[in-house]
Amino acid sequence: MKATNVDAVKEFTASARQQLADALNRECTLEMPPGLVDEFISFGTLLPLRRGERIISAGEVDDNLYIIERGIMRSWYHDGKREVTEAFGLPGTIVLSFHSYYDGQPSTVNFEACCPSRVLKVKRSDFDSLIERSHLFSRWCLRLAQCQLYHYEIRRRVIKGDGLGRYKALLSHRPEIIRNVPLKIIASYLGVTPEYLSNLRKKV
Repeated sequence: MKATNVDAVKEFTASARQQLADALNRECTLEMPPGLVDEFISFGTLLPLRRGERIISAGEVDDNLYIIERGIMRSWYHDGKREVTEAFGLPGTIVLSFHSYYDGQPSTVNFEACCPSRVLKVKRSDFDSLIERSHLFSRWCLRLAQCQLYHYEIRRRVIKGDGLGRYKALLSHRPEIIRNVPLKIIASYLGVTPEYLSNLRKKV
């Protein structure tokens, strides 16, 4: 289900802004100063999402960026037989369709909420403008990309092995996903059936 509730949420308190700023800086080993991170956040429009609502759909062009402010998002695609969950995003994670942003092509994956969530939608033009104006912000974006590649390599290592080992790794590193994401979605991430995962959970 594609998200349609695109009106800004006005009740974005100072506390919520600070929590998001802290989450953004946890995503990267280079910290943005308060004024810069606040400027970045100020570009966004808050979108509340129900579970299952999408911000980007496969086959559509969307070159905006989305910052997860609350909840859990996932990226997934259909391989012709089943849904495959590629990754999860938690508060502070920036998600986008690289195909759309880089080359103006339709997204190859879907981005949707796994539970009630909120995201900040940032227009590409505002994001690109801040990169042009701020050398520190451009450095932060580069470091963020490096961090994402690093964690992608970690995921490749963690996802190897048997189903029990993969489940234990996810439970150890991201327990909030286990608590808040439906079983069938976790199974699609681990590459096992929901029935098999249900049996694993009884063993752990």
